[in-house]
Amino acid sequence: MSIYYSLLLTIFSVVAIMIVIDPNMGMWIDLQIRNVVVQLKRRYYIITMGTVIKYQTWKMKQEFKKIRKEYGLPDETD
Repeated sequence: MSIYYSLLLTIFSVVAIMIVIDPNMGMWIDLQIRNVVVQLKRRYYIITMGTVIKYQTWKMKQEFKKIRKEYGLPDETD
């Protein structure tokens, strides 16, 4: 048996013993896994949606400038 498999078996055994001794450990591990999944989804959405939202905001500002120019409205100064 290689060192890799021995290490994995040891880690799994320790976690299994901790779950048997204290059931709250199983719930804690489950919460940690769910937290990791939520954080990964959050980062994915930030990366993908961030650029889309910035482009849409820029496009909307350009449309507002065009409409103001057509109707002769004064430009807003921020």
